[in-house]
Amino acid sequence: MKTERRIVGFDRKIQLAWLDATAEWVAEGLPSSQIRARLWRLLEGQVAGEGSRSARDKTITVLLHIWSQVPDYLVPVRDDALALLSKDQAQPSLPLHWGMCVVTYPFFRDVAASAGRLIRIQGSAGLAQINRRTAELWGQRELVARATRHAVRSIVDWRVLSESGTRGVYLPGRRLELAQGNGTGPWLVEAVMLSTERRTLPLAALLSIPSLFPFIMHFSSRELASHPRLELQRHGSAEDVVMLRH
Repeated sequence: MKTERRIVGFDRKIQLAWLDATAEWVAEGLPSSQIRARLWRLLEGQVAGEGSRSARDKTITVLLHIWSQVPDYLVPVRDDALALLSKDQAQPSLPLHWGMCVVTYPFFRDVAASAGRLIRIQGSAGLAQINRRTAELWGQRELVARATRHAVRSIVDWRVLSESGTRGVYLPGRRLELAQGNGTGPWLVEAVMLSTERRTLPLAALLSIPSLFPFIMHFSSRELASHPRLELQRHGSAEDVVMLRH
């Protein structure tokens, strides 16, 4: 198992409204400094802290990393997500926020994947079980345990997981069905592939990616093949494989 001290990063409870605001300001073309100032005012009274390295400052850093200050190789992915957000205002923003969290924070991806696997196997996900799996991947550190709690609480706040009545045990919450043809499903697939550094993925596996457990995806082979950074190929006589173009 990998236990090197990688950067966890996603160590704050994040609300969807904050992600919505951050994405909107990025779409407007505002620089990170202005977005940080706006987020500082938005989070006043909601997250404690007045100076740098305070809880509010750290929360803003997470939000900026998800939408504004992304690595250069993720700029096309982020820009496509912004285009999808603006194209269909009726479409829930959660799938695009989720994909950006997955692709910018591998830690979040691993927490989500652990929850998804547990729900698939046993119908519920225990925080202790998610903690154990995350610690196997990220090391036995208090930071990892604390960040896992924050990530899970974020997912609960987004209504993807729900309280079960037993403390620390969560049930599946809302599942969103993504319409075929609007591009969100293939975009999510690309985000996961980039996050896991997998250049190929069997087509049959796309509908059961653990980290995408909140979403019911429908897409055709033609829709996947038309994605600018995905390619569909036939391996052998029966297996179709999705590949990253770059």
